[in-house]
Amino acid sequence: MEEIYDEVEFEKTINLYSYTDWKAQVRKNLYLHSSDCDIFRGIKGGETDLFYSIEGKGKGRWGLRSFEPTEKNVDLTEDDMGFEEGKKKLRQHIVRERNPQIIKLAKERFKQKYGKIFCEICGFDFFEFYGEVGEGVIEGHHTIPISELEEDQKVKINDIALVCSNCHKMLHRRRPWLSKSELQKLIRK
Repeated sequence: MEEIYDEVEFEKTINLYSYTDWKAQVRKNLYLHSSDCDIFRGIKGGETDLFYSIEGKGKGRWGLRSFEPTEKNVDLTEDDMGFEEGKKKLRQHIVRERNPQIIKLAKERFKQKYGKIFCEICGFDFFEFYGEVGEGVIEGHHTIPISELEEDQKVKINDIALVCSNCHKMLHRRRPWLSKSELQKLIRK
């Protein structure tokens, strides 16, 4: 209703000060021209049935029955906006290589030890939750950051923590990284 009042004031086509309560006059005219109201005397769907209650009777939100939305008369919300994505860019970076064998071996040893694969921090089990599609899904977290390794430095299986994607994201959330035990303490709170 406030938006309607604002629009009436903005348009300045009515001398608002000739009424004791001009907002009551606006409400009255809405009610007189809406089959959603008790005081409506026209034909439902007829030419005097101009407004409808958006959220139900008594909620104060009104729509114009004949309104046809277009880009010119509707403000776009974030839900309506489109964002360009997918442009191709050439980027050059120096990246540190990861050896997928260490993660594979860490998973195998973990499964031998525990009989299944689950997050070492929160206990989440992708297979248990998602079924067959989750079989073997887990991420390998380097407890010694790869960025701190010297070239050709050896990483041991004990330097890999098997974690779910949520915990992995939280481990990397800030520098210095959280340890497994620090993140476990946060989860228990």
